[in-house]
Amino acid sequence: MLQLNMKKTIDIQISKTKYPGYSRLPFTVSMIVILFISATISFAQKKAIPAGFPVDCPTVQPVSRPAVNTPPARISSDLLVKNATELVNQPNKENVLGAIVLLEKAVAIDSTNAEAFYQLSSAHGMSPRYAGVLAKTGEEKSTFYFLKAFSLNPNSVDGIRGLANRMIALKNDYACAEKLLVQILETEPKNAWIRFEYAILLAVQNNFEEAYKNRAAALANADSLTTLRILNNSSRMRFMAHDYNWVIKHCDSLITSQYPKTNWLAHFYKGLALAEQGKYEQALAQQKLATPSLKGDAGGVANLARAYILADDILNGKLALREVLHRNARGEKVVAYQIATAYEAMGDFDNTFLWLNKVVDNGDNDIHGWLLWLNHDPRWKRIRNDVRFKEIKVRAGL
Repeated sequence: MLQLNMKKTIDIQISKTKYPGYSRLPFTVSMIVILFISATISFAQKKAIPAGFPVDCPTVQPVSRPAVNTPPARISSDLLVKNATELVNQPNKENVLGAIVLLEKAVAIDSTNAEAFYQLSSAHGMSPRYAGVLAKTGEEKSTFYFLKAFSLNPNSVDGIRGLANRMIALKNDYACAEKLLVQILETEPKNAWIRFEYAILLAVQNNFEEAYKNRAAALANADSLTTLRILNNSSRMRFMAHDYNWVIKHCDSLITSQYPKTNWLAHFYKGLALAEQGKYEQALAQQKLATPSLKGDAGGVANLARAYILADDILNGKLALREVLHRNARGEKVVAYQIATAYEAMGDFDNTFLWLNKVVDNGDNDIHGWLLWLNHDPRWKRIRNDVRFKEIKVRAGL
């Protein structure tokens, strides 16, 4: 019933955008929309803290497993973990599901291998987005395996990193997340990926210059696969710093690089930057390259909807938006934050706040999430002074 009400609101608001002369909704319909949004937000579920999750921010001592006296079962299990990690570093349905199969074998061979459980948790966390698994199922399995791994080894680097992410998702505790990453870096100063995640948290706090220095340090110590991950994820930081020319130049270098499988992400960020420069047709062209089908990545489809709307192609924007809303109604993973940006583009601020609140309600955030960039994201410039935006920032711990 809720989804049905939401769909009616969408159709009304899109018609209003397409025909600017139709400036006001009938009073009765307006009241229904307002009451629906208020009820949805008022009765939103609070974040559930799973049993076994730390109450306070712990002090940890990251340790690496000794390389000697390793039992044969652990050696076999670790090899499967290594192969699975290579798969999820290039996520798609086949790779994520394949990684889960390998990791299930790894924990069956050695049920004390915490790293295997940590990676299994991560793969299940990715499965709703990349493999079409129901969002609730993926999240439950991810949490189950994380807590299993944490009980085996709370001082694992993977475990501490996972804990940092969950401190943000479950408790909005950004300070604890930063503390945990710093503790890892004190032990492993050349850990490139942790260094880059630390750079993200610095940038979120508006300390962009230090963030750029830490990103450079991460690249200096990264292997080839981690280098690619850092390069692919660097555009968001510069986009949030409103350095659009840098983003476009960086994305062009990735598009012409030897990594064609990652081009979609470069097109995605290039499109975002072009849109902020008011080049809406060029931005739409990039988003079509990033997401060539409405059956593609849910976040990409929602952003494609926004690009269509900005380019004044309301019909196709409506089709793309309906696609992700239908996925959400089926219980599939969507990116609520990107859906909110599509509504913002059409000037439907009620639904914008509805979906932003969903991000907060669902704990749909971590170090690589979008929510922690609320203070910087240029897509919110029209609503930044709205009291509802300020309320969301408070709810998100920002």
